[in-house]
Amino acid sequence: MKVTVDRAKCEGYAKCVGVSPKVFKLDEKFISVVIDPKADTDQKILFAAKVCPTKAIILEEEETGKRIFPEA
Repeated sequence: MKVTVDRAKCEGYAKCVGVSPKVFKLDEKFISVVIDPKADTDQKILFAAKVCPTKAIILEEEETGKRIFPEA
């Protein structure tokens, strides 16, 4: 699964970091970045995306590019 953060939408709530600290961290501007998209289960990463208040985390299938979350 491809995991990206829309830096324009992220407001630094860090809910993703709380759910999956091996995948996400806040940078020096308190914006979430992906540090290792393979460091947690797809289910846990999807949960992290769903708890993001601004829906800044984008999940896509690696093979097809089909968006998993949020729905386009």
